[in-house]
Amino acid sequence: SFAAFGKTVCKKEDKMKKLLSISLPLILIVGICVMTSSCSKNKQDENWRDDKSYDLSLPALNKDGWYLVFEDDFDGNKLNENIKFGDKYKGNKEIWTTSPHAIRWESNDEKKPQQACYWCPTMVEVKNSNLIIHSRYEDNHTCDGDCPKQGRFTSGIETRKIVGDNNANKGTNDEMLFSQAFGYFECRVKFPNSNGLWSAFWLQSSNMRKVGNEGKDGTEIDVYESAFINSKTSKMGHALLWDGYGKNAKSSPYITDLTQNLYDGYHTFALKWTPEYYVFYIDGKPTWATKDGDVSRVKEFLRLTVEIDAGDKWGPHGQKIGAFDDSKPADDFMVDYVKVYQNENYEKYIQDDSEFSGSIDLD
Repeated sequence: SFAAFGKTVCKKEDKMKKLLSISLPLILIVGICVMTSSCSKNKQDENWRDDKSYDLSLPALNKDGWYLVFEDDFDGNKLNENIKFGDKYKGNKEIWTTSPHAIRWESNDEKKPQQACYWCPTMVEVKNSNLIIHSRYEDNHTCDGDCPKQGRFTSGIETRKIVGDNNANKGTNDEMLFSQAFGYFECRVKFPNSNGLWSAFWLQSSNMRKVGNEGKDGTEIDVYESAFINSKTSKMGHALLWDGYGKNAKSSPYITDLTQNLYDGYHTFALKWTPEYYVFYIDGKPTWATKDGDVSRVKEFLRLTVEIDAGDKWGPHGQKIGAFDDSKPADDFMVDYVKVYQNENYEKYIQDDSEFSGSIDLD
């Protein structure tokens, strides 16, 4: 994600190369740059608020071409139970799997390898009409994978299954359980209110690492990442990333100021993705609209994840998220529902990955 990539931007180059060997969401890159003199100091563009080319309204089902793809209220005892699919849906009925069972962050302190963060399926639970993702340090961890005995463990869910080596997580051999280009994507969640970690709702294309087509051939879309636990005012960040995570990477982040406390109870986060632009929403209100990256035209998969700091106390958007407390379990990430709509007027603009030339940047 944006967070993982940006943790090392304008910092130690050798450390960045190590972290970028694992595919990560992106919300940190510009936050770090904002805080350092060697990066761009451009102010974020606020003109979207008055730009009439953006329709900032929320979609309404069964109006103006909008229809239900699926709604998952997590009513059951495990993933993929009792999902409500729309009449037009013809895909897989089991659309979720747990995030790659692998190391997510290597420890920032070689003398404290136990500060590494791992994604492990044992941290995922479906209970009381919620998806629950636990986060905790364990010194006697057991699971069916290659996790160590000691470490920081959390997880996520997504609609892509890694084929091959989870630790590579490059995206070149992914199996799409569910993917969609354009539409409306909404979740209702309760943030984990603990230092040293953040949750995220994001979309990603398997081939967003392909270079040379701007973001048309795939863009990482971070609907939100909850890294503002220690902010004196209520804020939230959105971000776009394209052309991979290496030297060719491009990104566009945005931080919005809010009045509500997002760490108090449940809140909704949504994306309207049209063939011409993106609109982001928090609690039903538009918080950013943009055409940056020239707008992805390929199908992307969904991710809901939690990540734990690996000892440096930094999170997305250059935010100090504090030290993770290894002595007790962290606050849980709670997901009440996920909804996905599509618009029949957008479908003719969908393109296949194979229509775009260029090589994949795996640096």
